[in-house]
Amino acid sequence: MHARNCFKTLLLCLALLAAAGCDRNNDSRPAATDATSNTPLEFRQLRPGIWMHTSYNTFEGVRYPSNGLIIREDDHLVMLDPAWGAEATAALLTRIDEEIGLPVKRAFSTHFHGDRTDGVDVLAEAGIEVMAHPLTLELSAKDGGPAPSTALDGISKPGSAETIGSVEVFYPGPGHAADNITVWVPGEKILYGGCAIRELSTDSLGNTADADLAGWPKAVKRLQARYPDARMVIPGHGAPGGSELLDHMLHLFARRTSGN
Repeated sequence: MHARNCFKTLLLCLALLAAAGCDRNNDSRPAATDATSNTPLEFRQLRPGIWMHTSYNTFEGVRYPSNGLIIREDDHLVMLDPAWGAEATAALLTRIDEEIGLPVKRAFSTHFHGDRTDGVDVLAEAGIEVMAHPLTLELSAKDGGPAPSTALDGISKPGSAETIGSVEVFYPGPGHAADNITVWVPGEKILYGGCAIRELSTDSLGNTADADLAGWPKAVKRLQARYPDARMVIPGHGAPGGSELLDHMLHLFARRTSGN
């Protein structure tokens, strides 16, 4: 136990030393560890004005990553999903302040599960409006977790979209969850798929406890039809890719149907 604690301390010191030597907005900066919560948080720039944050949670000894995006809009920022949990979200806000130095004006939660909503209370305390599908507010309250503040009534039906600031919020229909939404960044042709999209390396649909397995492939096909020129697709968990991630999703469903 003593050796493990020493090793953790050494890793923390190395992370802090690395952070001190890096320039602001440097996308090569290594993962930082919040000294209070000991919560790992990765933060890197994907494109000018667009950063991806990745936080982690551990279940049954396995550590899982969870992605989100930060988008610059003139003199403020937009957050696509908080980090995974209140501590990680507080650490994310600190990291944004230190590395970007602009306020977060609004945020989106892409469905009601904890990896997308457990940090919304921290955002609300910071005066940040959190928007979501109307079902997300309902399901979050039913689940007993933190709920976003604002329902996007204009995207209640499958295939509906609403432009808010520099992004388009799209509801492809039920999939990973009944309320999963996606966000399109037209300036960079980036599709933030959230948990409706799986990373290319996985051969599993992941957590399907609240999934609509019949509707999910239809939702993916709506995404393909609406965003055929997507250059980058960001899954809710794991590595970003291109439009092949959408093809991969349909392959997973086809394999599931065939039993192979």
